[in-house]
Amino acid sequence: MARAHDLLKNFVFLIATIGLSGQARGGTSPTASGHDFYLQPFNAGSPWNTPIGGNAVYRPIGDLGKYMGDINYEGRFTTGIYQASHNDRAAKLYIRDYTLWDLLHSGKVKTTGNSPDVEDSLRKASSSQPVFPANYYSTIVESPPGKRTWPTNVNPLLSKWTNSIYTPLNAAASADDDGYLAIMQPSGLILECYAGVVCSNGDVVCSMASFTDPSSDGTGVNNGRCASLLDNYAGLIRKGELTQGKIPHALSCHISRLLLNPSYVWPAYAFDMNDNYKGTVPMGSLLAIPPQVQLDTLGLSAKGLIIARAAQDYGIYVVDRGGDGSIIIKAALDADDAKYANSKKDMEIVIKLLQRIINNAADNIGGG
Repeated sequence: MARAHDLLKNFVFLIATIGLSGQARGGTSPTASGHDFYLQPFNAGSPWNTPIGGNAVYRPIGDLGKYMGDINYEGRFTTGIYQASHNDRAAKLYIRDYTLWDLLHSGKVKTTGNSPDVEDSLRKASSSQPVFPANYYSTIVESPPGKRTWPTNVNPLLSKWTNSIYTPLNAAASADDDGYLAIMQPSGLILECYAGVVCSNGDVVCSMASFTDPSSDGTGVNNGRCASLLDNYAGLIRKGELTQGKIPHALSCHISRLLLNPSYVWPAYAFDMNDNYKGTVPMGSLLAIPPQVQLDTLGLSAKGLIIARAAQDYGIYVVDRGGDGSIIIKAALDADDAKYANSKKDMEIVIKLLQRIINNAADNIGGG
């Protein structure tokens, strides 16, 4: 069961956000109610901000003991998340197809720090419009085999699309193939990028992008840039949370294809296409440490204990596929306090205790 102080926190969050519409707000991320959707995305009814309930039904996951765990992966495969204002650089958004991932993977292009010639060539080979309205590595399970369709209840993307953006000076995508980047725009929407490259003048070139609403419930219908269509900024351990001693939201993780099943469950809306999944865990699953586990007895470090409490109180959502031998819990690119010496040891203890909550649903969030 969630601890009493977490339930009280959720009540306070709910009071603070009562009356908010799902529309993006202009200017800064705090609303008139005082809640800051940049620092803690999504509304009070979101699965990301709802503690696990006392009626949650847990089921063990086989073979967890053989998987390695860590926060991010070698400091990479994370998301750079930033907040822009009208005082930041006015820039342009360019979209190149999946071949940009190939360039990042080969090392011919970096997510930042490229030469002017490379930046110019990326712009010239790109478009100001999205190539595909979804994630072209994802599939919708209702689609006929081999055919990609676009569900009508998912953020249609084009209605919020613009190639005029603002980019802070320090903006950088994760320095890896996936190049995750999220920049809150002055409008209140967040520009989400996959395989993102930030140019020296602030222009962003990426293979996929969408503008998502951080005041929404943060489910897959938001059309985020993870394979699950969940937002790439959802569930991140944010800068300062471990130093302050509390993570007041659910976490996110990437897990091995050997654990994943070729299906999805709420709050996800898709999974990777043709990725040869071998396991039983659907994309979007809520994983958690059962309430009877005494966390203080596990030998965790102080920071590891904070993460374990979040995994027990709020859980960890599966948002994407990771390496075959690993389960990666995600922290923001700038979350320096999440990079500590015992992280790998702590996360392997946490991961071995995780079970799947099988009755998490839109009408029964966190198991009810």
